[in-house]
Formats: sequence, C-alpha cells, structure tokens
Amino acid sequence: MRVVVVGGGVAGLAAASEAHSLGAEVTLLESSESYLPPKSGWPSLLSGEAQPGPSERIDHELREFSKMGSLVAEVNVAERTARTSRGPVEYDSIVIATGSTHADPTFRGSGKKNVFIMRGYPDYLRLAKEVRGFARVCVTGGGPLSLSIAEKVSSMGAKVLLLSPTGLLGQLSEVVRREVERRAKEAGLVLLRSPLDGVAGVERVEAVVASGSVHASEALIFLPAPRPNPPRLAVEVGLNGGILVDDRMCSSSPAVYAAGDCAEVRLGSTSSSSSSTMMYQSAARAMGRVAGANAAGGSAVARLASAASHTFFGYEVCYGGLSPVEGTRIGISLLEVSTPARGDGLFCSLFFDRASTEIRGMQVAGRGASSYEDAISLIISNGMTLPDLAYQESSFGRLSPTDLSPIALAAKTGLLMRKQS
Repeated sequence: MRVVVVGGGVAGLAAASEAHSLGAEVTLLESSESYLPPKSGWPSLLSGEAQPGPSERIDHELREFSKMGSLVAEVNVAERTARTSRGPVEYDSIVIATGSTHADPTFRGSGKKNVFIMRGYPDYLRLAKEVRGFARVCVTGGGPLSLSIAEKVSSMGAKVLLLSPTGLLGQLSEVVRREVERRAKEAGLVLLRSPLDGVAGVERVEAVVASGSVHASEALIFLPAPRPNPPRLAVEVGLNGGILVDDRMCSSSPAVYAAGDCAEVRLGSTSSSSSSTMMYQSAARAMGRVAGANAAGGSAVARLASAASHTFFGYEVCYGGLSPVEGTRIGISLLEVSTPARGDGLFCSLFFDRASTEIRGMQVAGRGASSYEDAISLIISNGMTLPDLAYQESSFGRLSPTDLSPIALAAKTGLLMRKQS
C-alpha cells in the first residue's frame, strides 16, 4: 500500500507515523526544507524559549521516507498522482495535511514599518528579534494566541493594548473570562472591544486607530484569521474551503483523506451545509492518526472534542467541545451549569443538551486545570451524560467522604436544574 502524506505539520507527521507503523510504504511530501515546531509554541520564541521538534524516534522514521522541498500544487484524483515541484508522485491513497493560510490584511497602513503580520514561523522569528525595543505595542486578532502574545510582550516591559472586536476568549464561560480579564488588567494590559481601523504614522507605526479613537503605539502585531489551504484537487469542500471529511477523515473521493487545518469535518449526515474546521493541535494529531490508519487500510474513527489547555497570567484554563454560541450556530440549544470555585480555585462549567443530557462542551479553570485535558476529550467524544458524571468514581485523595469532584458537582447541579425547569 503506497501512502502519500502531503504536509509535515502536526497532522501530517501523525498520519505518516501511523501509516508507517501499520506497514504502509509511506512518502511524506513537505514544501519547506525542515520540519517546523508546533504553532502553539511559536509565541515562546518572543522570550527566547527553545522550540520542541519531532521526537527522536519519529525524526528517525521521517528521514527514511520524507521528501523535503516538495511543494504539491495539485492532486489528480482520477490518476492517483500528486504533482509536485520535483515531479509526479503516484499513490494508492493520499492524506492531505497542508494546514492553513491567511488572507492579506486590508487595514489602512498595513505596509508601514513595525507592522508585524503573523502569518508563519519567519514572522515570529522577526518579531522575536525586534520586540524588546518597543515601549508601546498593540496586539489584535482572535483567539488564545493573541492573548498569549500580549502576555509575552507585556512581560518584557512594554505597555500593551489588546484589541478584541468580538470579546476576549468568547468561547469561554463568563466566570472564566472575567478572571482572565482581571489578571490581564492587573498585569498592565489595556483591553478594548474594538476593531482595528488602521495604522497612523509617517513611515512607521506611531499610533493605531480603533473605532475612530487614536492610541499611541510603536508597533502593531496583527494575527490574521486562518483559512484552510488544500492543494487543487477534485473533492467536495466545506463552508470555509477546506476538504470535507467524515469521521474516518475520508473525503468524497475514497482514496483521498484529509486532516488538520486544511480539513472540515462534516457535522451532518449528508450535506456540506454544516461543517467545521478543527484548528486545534489536539484535534489535528487525532485527525492525522485516523487518516494515516485508514489510508493504510484500517478502519479507525475520529471522535473529536478539540480539547485544549492554556495558562493565561498564571491561570490555567482547559476546555473542549462546544460553547452555547457555537451550539446555536449549528442548531443545538445548550444549557450551561457551573460550580463555584473550590478552595483551591478549581472551577467547572458543563454545556449539555436539555433532552438527552449529553455533555457537548466542558471547561475547567484554576490550579491543576491543565491535567483535565484528556478527561474532557474522553467525556465529550464518548457522548457521556450528566448522570454518567454525577455519580462517577473519582480519586478519594484528600477529599472527605461527602466532597465531590468539580465535574461531578457540576453534573449533579445540572440534573437538579433540569428537573426544576
């Protein structure tokens, strides 16, 4: 079985390694000349932290079947051939894991000096060399990455303005969001729920304009929204232009699989009218492993929860699945139940379906929250319900016989709330 994997990111490496472990003849095509560290670690470049690479075992395997500097522009599905910058490569099955790209910015002054558009790894290297010279910096863009960068820049002594048009960490519960915002403000960040209008200055950044107001700044760090970046090929695509796949990571062409940022998972049974990108490293790795296994002749299924964990200003946050807003977007009405923070500050929110009590989303925050990532993934991906969690077995540890874990307590509270409603 000849398996070609296109792309050497998290999903591609996972797919290649999995297919190789199952005995497939693997060829991994990567457009760059070396493998890059995972995206989640790129902000650490700003403080000079070392970047992790592939493990020694995987790195040894990769050298055996990798073709670096091989850009795949097109895949001929009918002929089962990938057209690369170094010539055609034939396959029996192929995994597309080409990640995401970004649209060019359209705001006024985007070409001025000290505007940093964070499209890829080289942009983080450039910013790392120059960031310590700025006293005032504006950061704008969505999601946890912008907050991580703002925290890194602030820790170097700069006054940071963070623009977040849709609100900071909008997928998190109100209690968690308020705590993150409180800590960010204590660290000196200025948070504005305003869109970026443009940059002012003669040749370089002297100020940023947001919602008509002018704010002094010496640099702008702009994080553009990612979008799927598949090569040209004749398969069905989703709402965002990614390759539409089922839970086996199989596309509309039986021999073509996709994983990571370039794929969109079908949320309905037949239509592409409901699909979603899964731009989390945990999901990318799981998608890659499933795609690699099936490309090698297996029958694996991906149960995705998109679980992730972050630490913002010393506050651990771990979450997975849907938020109420995300549920509404795909036609699911979710109820939220939360527990008050315990003595150690651990807090839990559950988002569940009223009729079935299935847990569709979950968030844990506070000291030790990061250790819940696997649990959150298992709970959501296996469709566990409030009764499952309310009476779960958990470590006795230091708890008294009447104490409950925050997850069990939230689930029990949810059952009571549902009964009373």
